[in-house]
Amino acid sequence: MVRRKRSDSDDVSLFPFLSVLASIIGVLTLLISAVALAQMDNDTVVRAEQYEKLRKKIEEREQEIKDLQGRIADGASRAGEKQKQLASAREQLEELENQIDQSRQLNDQQQAVEIPQDELVTKRQEIDQVQLELKEIQDHVAQLVKELEERKKPAIESEVTILPSGSGSGLDPVFVECAVGSVVIHSVTPPLRIRKQDLAQDKTFAQLLGKTKSSKTQTIVFLVRDDGLATYHHARNLANRREARNGKLPVVGQGEIDLSYFNKKK
Repeated sequence: MVRRKRSDSDDVSLFPFLSVLASIIGVLTLLISAVALAQMDNDTVVRAEQYEKLRKKIEEREQEIKDLQGRIADGASRAGEKQKQLASAREQLEELENQIDQSRQLNDQQQAVEIPQDELVTKRQEIDQVQLELKEIQDHVAQLVKELEERKKPAIESEVTILPSGSGSGLDPVFVECAVGSVVIHSVTPPLRIRKQDLAQDKTFAQLLGKTKSSKTQTIVFLVRDDGLATYHHARNLANRREARNGKLPVVGQGEIDLSYFNKKK
């Protein structure tokens, strides 16, 4: 029996299936990206932008200070030159006055020396002009020095306002600031600062952990400064050992923490 020749039309093409599969993968990638962007902490991004603007502003002020220092040095140099000119003019004036005194002494003997009075007047005018210019330069230098002192003052950072973030609805937050080498408990008045090495033995912190563990709504929120990451890890480990509910919020910059939003709710 003769076998029938296989037709090319019987081949199965996988192109439509692969296209659909690629489309599905692309749609899933877009959905995952959208969900990830939606979960980003917008407050943290805003604080990071504020911190970057403040850093650039500080750099600009440092450059202005360098420019002022250069102008002050230039003004001081000009003042030194004017002082030299003034000293020279005064020497010439003293010499002319000595000649006048000598001529007066010789006048009685009819041997007076002729002194050019016009030159004397000119020298006095030159001295007055140099003194005036010197005073203007000194005033200008004093103004630059005053402005430099103002610019050398440290930049005042604005307050860092803490706002609700994440899934913390229905919980009563107790804020603990984590800075370099210490924590600050903001639930007491005035806020209590505790050194990192004393945290494990501190009674106030221990009471806070015990109260949080027994409470159904209270939670510790660690406010983590840029330089307080090591302190946060130490405090979080102590809280986890005591099974105290806790979370964290990043704090950008070194400004004073503002908790007015949560104080109003209370």
